[in-house]
Amino acid sequence: MIIRSGAVAALASLALALAGVALSASAASGAGSGSAAAPAPNSATPFGSAQAVDAASTTPAGQSLDTPVVAIASTADAGGYWLATASGQVASSGDAANQGSLSGVSLNAPIVAIAADAASGGYWLASGAGGVFSFGAPFHGSVGATPLHSPIVGMAATPGGGGYWLVGSDGGIFSYGDAAFHGSAGATPLNAPIVGMAATPDGGGYWLVASDGGIFTYGDAAFEGSAGGMQINSPIVGMAPTPDGGGYWLVAADGAVYSFGDAPFEGAATSATNPPTVGIAPRSAGYWLATGQYSDTSTTHLQQLLAALGYLPVDWTAPGQTPGSPTNAELALDEPASSGTFSWQWANPPPSLSALWQPGVYNVMVSGAVMAFEAQQGLPLDGQASPTVWAHLDQAAESPSTGSNTAGYTYALATKALPETLTVWHNGTQVDSAGTNTGIPSSPTADGTFPVYERLRSQIMRGTNPNGSSYADPVQWVAYFNGGDAVHYIARSYYGSPQSLGCLEVSYDTGETVWPYLTYGSLVTVSG
Repeated sequence: MIIRSGAVAALASLALALAGVALSASAASGAGSGSAAAPAPNSATPFGSAQAVDAASTTPAGQSLDTPVVAIASTADAGGYWLATASGQVASSGDAANQGSLSGVSLNAPIVAIAADAASGGYWLASGAGGVFSFGAPFHGSVGATPLHSPIVGMAATPGGGGYWLVGSDGGIFSYGDAAFHGSAGATPLNAPIVGMAATPDGGGYWLVASDGGIFTYGDAAFEGSAGGMQINSPIVGMAPTPDGGGYWLVAADGAVYSFGDAPFEGAATSATNPPTVGIAPRSAGYWLATGQYSDTSTTHLQQLLAALGYLPVDWTAPGQTPGSPTNAELALDEPASSGTFSWQWANPPPSLSALWQPGVYNVMVSGAVMAFEAQQGLPLDGQASPTVWAHLDQAAESPSTGSNTAGYTYALATKALPETLTVWHNGTQVDSAGTNTGIPSSPTADGTFPVYERLRSQIMRGTNPNGSSYADPVQWVAYFNGGDAVHYIARSYYGSPQSLGCLEVSYDTGETVWPYLTYGSLVTVSG
């Protein structure tokens, strides 16, 4: 069984109960004082008592956006906002002046964040690769040419516009200009990836927020609570501070809003028919919720995108294209789910794998592919096509070079017929087939197919033996696939018969060989 290290901010769950923070309107669309009608795709909807003051800024009228909105930033007086799309288009409303965009520019990675320059009235765009693009604002530097451990997911500017911070999904912070480094979560084991950040009003600190709602504070950023210990229905996608820095709002992909400190709850946009929420920005009295867009969310369309991006062992080919063409992914965004063709990439797939491929059916093969995509994008690994996953898929399809699967496709089959064997294929080629030990009769290995959800180079595996005694065994080359069951090395005199407590035990050489291929989302079938 895995012992996970918790994010330090998750310790705030007790503080939530003591402080009595306001929670989201989890059942109603647009509930709360002054809330607007159901949000439209690729727009921003105001929530708050002074809605009439800036009602004209509900949607950037007449500004066509051809890729999904991914981020929002408000002006210094919170009387307007900018929306940024994955391709770098910018739409403005209220007193936000449009200073330009990246329309027509080829990007190495999608845009993921926008930050406003209070001094100039301009703004910066940041890409997942760390590139920073300035419009009416001074350029202070970027990590666009630096290899990153994890993609950039957020950006915040200093109050005077003299600098900015970038944050990666691992919590690493990059500071530029007069933005002082106050610390990071880069070396902290996280329960969930970081998805955004916000700066304090004086620039003396910042908050980081994770997709599970955990909050990390640095500098003079005060901890006012978090959603880290709460049951949330959808991943957190962004945060915004109150003007005095005494509180903040978190927003989830389903439009739920969580209020902390002096941040008043002004409503939410939770409805199954609403487009995905992608961000939140403060306004004169309340906040704006920004939405993105996705069209067809059918399982077949999901399979089209995953196949075109390489996360399935099949190709999807758009009409008039050839299998494996990078343009298939972009075409998959607009093609109807009934169009194009699926075809196997593997010449002779194992029957147990080919039986899993069912167009239009959301089964373990699809959830494993989604999990592999989530790992590539730095998202929580749950194998579910949430609004956040759909938004990332749309971005990846727009930029296949940054969103495609580079790890390849792995499949493992463990058979219980004696001698028990584990066979692993990668991209259609068998990489190893060797003896394995499944579970003893009192603790059998469950039959079925499961995706790899955790990988460890080594660990002390702890548990209870059938006789009630405890064990603490050092193991290596660990790939968990079903609860506490994992493929791993442990010293045995023989491999090929039931000896484990449910795991698939292999020799050191076999473990060392197959572990690099058993990446997140790889399927492991156990067959009796």
